[in-house]
Amino acid sequence: MTNDETDARDGAAGPAASPGPVRAPFLGPGVSVLVLVLCAVTVALHAVDSWAAANNHTVHGIIMWAGALITAPEALPVTPPPAPLGGFSPFVLHVFVHAGWWHVLLNMGILLAVGSAAAAPFGRGLSAVAGFLAFYFTCAIAGAGLHALVHINEPTIMVGASTAVSGVFAAAGWAGGGRAGMLRLAVPWLLINAVIGIAGVFYSIPIAWAGHVGGLLAGMLLYPVFVRVFRRG
Repeated sequence: MTNDETDARDGAAGPAASPGPVRAPFLGPGVSVLVLVLCAVTVALHAVDSWAAANNHTVHGIIMWAGALITAPEALPVTPPPAPLGGFSPFVLHVFVHAGWWHVLLNMGILLAVGSAAAAPFGRGLSAVAGFLAFYFTCAIAGAGLHALVHINEPTIMVGASTAVSGVFAAAGWAGGGRAGMLRLAVPWLLINAVIGIAGVFYSIPIAWAGHVGGLLAGMLLYPVFVRVFRRG
């Protein structure tokens, strides 16, 4: 039995079956274009925030208030006001806020590299667009939630799309090689972040490893469900 046949068999087994291997072009038809649009919107919003940080502190403050996830705010020297929507908005909007150009370009580069493969199994049309966006932001919420839980008593500020991108990374493995393909991509990233988390006990490392893990786990577990619910064609 060839490796490809083994992967296909693994991907089809059990209740969490793969949506099926799909080879999506980088800028293929249908919902894959959404990945480019999502990247463009994220970069554009960072450009606005970058300009505001230097020229309009009011606008920058509003962006950070709505999008930056702050844990244990009561432990900060000055307690910030609660974020919009009862403090929930940063769990979603943090994907549009980044700590510099290197940060946003790295995240969007990874999303461009794997996003089209992850989006292709959703098919085409509004249902496919809704499905991919729902999956993307579910991974973001899961990542933010785990970060908030891990740092519940420690003041931190988390921004960046790497929570959602980590989920898309696992999804690309599902789409390209079933469960086995997903594990080949996801497990190394999971282990890397586990090492970062352990090292963070001894050294201060400004990487939201728990956010990565939360988004990655959501992608590993939920991607086939989202595809089944939203796929058309």
